[in-house]
Amino acid sequence: MNNINLIGYLGKDFEVGNTSGGKLYAKNSLAITKRWKNEKGNDESSTTWIPIVLFGKSAESASMYIKKGSQFACSGELSSSQYTDEQGNVKTTLSVIVSKFYWLGKKDRETPQEIQNPPKEPSVEYEHQAVNVESEEIPF
Repeated sequence: MNNINLIGYLGKDFEVGNTSGGKLYAKNSLAITKRWKNEKGNDESSTTWIPIVLFGKSAESASMYIKKGSQFACSGELSSSQYTDEQGNVKTTLSVIVSKFYWLGKKDRETPQEIQNPPKEPSVEYEHQAVNVESEEIPF
């Protein structure tokens, strides 16, 4: 089974193009950061950039509405491809061919002032009534 699930942040706006067969694609890189404390208690982190590719309607939708810095979740399969570099060396690359994706919103970039004054939710009053249930009435 070749299935991969990822959640991260988009590193740029999608690059859109067409394959040699005329199929629309959109590609990007997904940043996934791992954070931990080292043995001295200091914060450390490491970011892995994973290339992702979408095709067809998914490529069209994602490129139109989802932009750099957005949190992005996707499922797909790992794909390898080869190319020859300028020195004639054969190189192998990995990318994720996305089959499903979810836009999880933008990275939180609000200022502290905006966060301190969130909109108030309307208050709703509920009337509670007690209900008597006999043990014979419970089906289990």
